[in-house]
Amino acid sequence: MVRVERETKEVGVTVKLSPDGGEIDIDTGIGFLDHMLTTLALHSGIGLEIKAKGDLHVDEHHTVEDVAIALGRAFRKAVDGKKIVRFGSAIVPMDESVAICGVDVSGRGYFVLEGEFRDAGIKGENTVHFLDTFCRNSGINMYIQVKGSNAHHMIESAFKALALSLRQALQDTEDVRSTKGVVD
Repeated sequence: MVRVERETKEVGVTVKLSPDGGEIDIDTGIGFLDHMLTTLALHSGIGLEIKAKGDLHVDEHHTVEDVAIALGRAFRKAVDGKKIVRFGSAIVPMDESVAICGVDVSGRGYFVLEGEFRDAGIKGENTVHFLDTFCRNSGINMYIQVKGSNAHHMIESAFKALALSLRQALQDTEDVRSTKGVVD
């Protein structure tokens, strides 16, 4: 279990993450974000506890950003030095929507989105910001393609595709999956 705390003038966040599973308990003060993070933990098999208290009277941006930073840093610490498969991908249809996700847990975080997220429980731009911030802080390369008409379904299918991709990438292996002999 890895624990990361982040405290700013705007937001306080505590993340506990176990890549081997465990309890899921999410409370960010943003119901839709809680739902997406619970979905991510459940479908990836990751144990995840997040508590955040932010300046939601201003708007959701600071809380979304600081949760992504803390979660990314916790993820990076949890997988540091582990021999894992490294790559994972998934296609997740959800009603009229579909998301395709591919990840490389390489230590070199980068995010690419093909498609767009509209507002659904949180602003669509904050969904993109969350995923990009998570990638930069976790060191995960992530590609997501999303299509559909229902914003909720599009975002949820993307989080589920990410979760299934991570489940695949985090599997233990005997050797380092890089021709360089190191992953980073």
